[in-house]
Amino acid sequence: MFAAAYDLFWHYRDIYLRGLENALTAAAFGLVLSLFAGGLAGIIRFSSKGTAGRVVAIYVSVVRNTPMLVQVYFIYFGLPALGVTLSAFATGVVALTFNSGAYIAEIARGGLAAIPQGQTEAAMALGLSRRVLLARVLIPQAAPTILPAITGQFVQLIKDTSLLYTIAVLEITKAADDVGNETYQFLEAYLVSCLIYVVICVVLNLLVDQYERRAGFSRHRRV
Repeated sequence: MFAAAYDLFWHYRDIYLRGLENALTAAAFGLVLSLFAGGLAGIIRFSSKGTAGRVVAIYVSVVRNTPMLVQVYFIYFGLPALGVTLSAFATGVVALTFNSGAYIAEIARGGLAAIPQGQTEAAMALGLSRRVLLARVLIPQAAPTILPAITGQFVQLIKDTSLLYTIAVLEITKAADDVGNETYQFLEAYLVSCLIYVVICVVLNLLVDQYERRAGFSRHRRV
C-alpha cells in the first residue's frame, strides 16, 4: 500500500506540491495577520475593562464556541453579500486569520497575565505610562514564553487549511481528492495527504520542543 501511495505521489507530485505550497502560504499569511490582530486583541483584553475589552471577549467567545467550518462558510458567503468580493484563497486567509486571531488573543492575554503584578506596580510607581509599561516591561517578558504556543498555533493553522477544500482552494486535502477522483485510488491518495500533514506537523513540533529546551522551560508551561 505504501509503495502504491509513493508511486501515486510521484506521478501526481505537481498537484500535491502545489497543494502543499498553497496550504503553507495560507497558513503563513494567516499566522502573520492573526499575530497582529490577535496580539492587539490580547493586549486590549488584558488592559481594558471597558467596552473595548468586552467586544474582544465577545469575539473570542464567538470563535471558540463555533466550528471553524461554519466560520469559513459565513465569511465566504457573507462578504459578497456585503459587497466585498475576494478570491477563494483570499477568503480562506481571512477565515484563518479570524479564527486564529481569537486563540492568539487568549495566548497573548495569558502571557501578559502570567507576569507578576509587582512588576506592573513598580513600573507605575516609577511614573511609566501604560503604553511604555506594555512596550518596555510586559511584552518583552511575555514574548519568549508565548512563542511555543504561537508556533503550536501555526501547526493548527496548517491542519485547518484542510477546511478550505470546501471553498475549492487547492490545498493538501483537495489535492488528494482530485487525485482520488482521477485515479479512483482514494485510499492511497488520502494516505499521501496524511503523510504530508504528519511530516510537516512533526517537524514543526520538534522545532518547538528544541526551542523550549534551549529556552529552559518545558512543554507543560506553555500558555
